[in-house]
Amino acid sequence: MAEKTNKQKNSVNKDNKARNAFSFIFLVCVVFIIALLTVISVLKSGQYDFSRIQSVIALVTKENQDQPGDKVTNLSTVVSGGSSYAYVPCGRYLYVSSGQDITVYDATGQAVHKEIIEITEPVTAYNAEIALIGDRNDKIVYIYKGLKRIASLELKGTIRHMTVNDDGYISILCDDTDAYSKVSFYSPSGKKICEISKWGSIAVNATVLSCNKEYVINSVKISGTGFESNLEFSDFLADTASLNGSAVLAGNEEGIYSFDRNASLAWKAEPGKMIGVSSIKNGLVYAYYNNEGTCTVAFSDYQGNILHEYTYGTNIGNIRTYDDIAAINYGREVIFFNTDGTILKRYSSKSDILDIYPLGRTHAVSITEIDMTYIKLY
Repeated sequence: MAEKTNKQKNSVNKDNKARNAFSFIFLVCVVFIIALLTVISVLKSGQYDFSRIQSVIALVTKENQDQPGDKVTNLSTVVSGGSSYAYVPCGRYLYVSSGQDITVYDATGQAVHKEIIEITEPVTAYNAEIALIGDRNDKIVYIYKGLKRIASLELKGTIRHMTVNDDGYISILCDDTDAYSKVSFYSPSGKKICEISKWGSIAVNATVLSCNKEYVINSVKISGTGFESNLEFSDFLADTASLNGSAVLAGNEEGIYSFDRNASLAWKAEPGKMIGVSSIKNGLVYAYYNNEGTCTVAFSDYQGNILHEYTYGTNIGNIRTYDDIAAINYGREVIFFNTDGTILKRYSSKSDILDIYPLGRTHAVSITEIDMTYIKLY
């Protein structure tokens, strides 16, 4: 009798365990179904940022964690390509003319301003605060300062050349129906100062000097014996005036030449075949090919005294400067220098760099055929 009672107890215990296991499995299934329905509902709503889940997974597994670096913007999203687009750096902003519009990007690559303006044949000029974007054939120039278009200039002839000096004074060289060429000068606000027509020669370029009261025009005189290049200095208000020590810099493949107020040669540098030259704070930076065919970058003061030289590479695409920073484009590498020739940063690209623009002193933007890369200098 006692043996029978034990068998009955064991049977009851087995039944209880089976019921408990079934209850547990049933509870798990119910919880799973509820969780699944909740996830499906959230995903369908589109209100949850799934990238957060990926971030958490990456943080836990320590996989696919990108190191902080330079920001890349795909050019297919901002420009149409071809000859109709242009880039104009202005302080910490980059203006991109796509042919259909003008978009302004800040130093982080964010689009902060956009205007629908069609420009098919762009011509540009800029300084640290003012950007000029014009259309050669439509004979119009837009003046921007910061994020604001402050003026539009309508010209009568095809635009050939534009400059803007450090203080914002503008010179625009155009074709003219009554003369070989015409040069117009404007204040930083876009107010016309004067016009100079050239009948006996063709103006090549022009600029307003640093005193902001005088200008210089480089023109080519056509005569029976050939071409003759002339530098013409003048005052906006008088025939002659002092330049207060200002000089004009000119250059060709043979060297760099500095002229005084009387168009007399003050100094020259002919170190080798010239690549390019640009002004930098308190001096100049220029590049040339030495006797071995290697590129040399030279930093000098305004009197032509060499302060530092750096020899590297066999090709330089362009030289861009801002304040005391020089960006030297070697094709797939850019080296950033300060005025004494110290290297601040090196940047490498997998694609050919078409141009490089400093955006203020802390950032720069590299342009290739497929993207813009925003580079942090400091």
